[in-house]
Amino acid sequence: MIFIDRTDGRKLRNLSSFTALMPYLMRGRNESAVYFSKDIDVENALRYVHRKNAELDSTSDEEDGRYSLFGVVLATAARTLALKPRLNWFIHRRGLYERNHICLSFIVKKRLTEEAGESNAKIYFKPEDTVSESMERINAAIEEARGDKPNDGDREAELCHSIPFGKAIITSGFRLLDHFNLAPGWMIRNDPLFTSIFFANLGSIGLDTPFHHLYEWGSASLFVVMGKMFQKEVIRHDGSTSRRHFINFKVSVDERIADGLYFAHAASLFHRLIGHPELLEERPDLSAASIRNH
Repeated sequence: MIFIDRTDGRKLRNLSSFTALMPYLMRGRNESAVYFSKDIDVENALRYVHRKNAELDSTSDEEDGRYSLFGVVLATAARTLALKPRLNWFIHRRGLYERNHICLSFIVKKRLTEEAGESNAKIYFKPEDTVSESMERINAAIEEARGDKPNDGDREAELCHSIPFGKAIITSGFRLLDHFNLAPGWMIRNDPLFTSIFFANLGSIGLDTPFHHLYEWGSASLFVVMGKMFQKEVIRHDGSTSRRHFINFKVSVDERIADGLYFAHAASLFHRLIGHPELLEERPDLSAASIRNH
């Protein structure tokens, strides 16, 4: 490759021999994919959303800044990436890269009708973002995606589609540039598949969760699918039972970026933050995370 580093990531050196060998043994993301399914208790997160929105209703008539369960999930994912930075690594060709930023992508349905179009949202977070700052970014991105004005990604897709042979020429040219780490930053920045995690919130349209493949295009090492909310009984510590809200999450992950223990610790952190979303109101200790995870 012409350049070792990329506009969206820095190539990692001084890797263990086994970690460095993995991309040679498993050459594609889907060949390297591991699939994980988990029902996650979102009762506390749901109550947190209702409480925060009630506080907003009592202090302002504005709709801006409202909380949503999906927004809390995204904020939790961004915090998990900040505290577990190896989740934000990706494989390009045979090299392992550390992404320069935290970003999450998902598809937004403009309206809940079969005829309505879709648009991609790609949100950049700062590692130190609190939940309120994350919600501002999320709400702004969803509002833009649902608007009538196409975003940069939509305009680029329309350009590819409108030029004769444009889809073949432009995608082939981009693949060639990307192969040699020459793809310009503005193209990568607008592409939703060059992302830390791609989310699919199928629960918003009343669907259950399938396992989803990873994309060979782009650099996303994780794909997360959320299903519709449901209730089930749980046993309390005193032996009594209660009904709580759950969502099934299905995760597809490129196992070459980290080992099983690291993924387990990251999943445990995500689960703990979802159960205690008030922790997201505090800024994280990123120095400690960097020491533990590198």
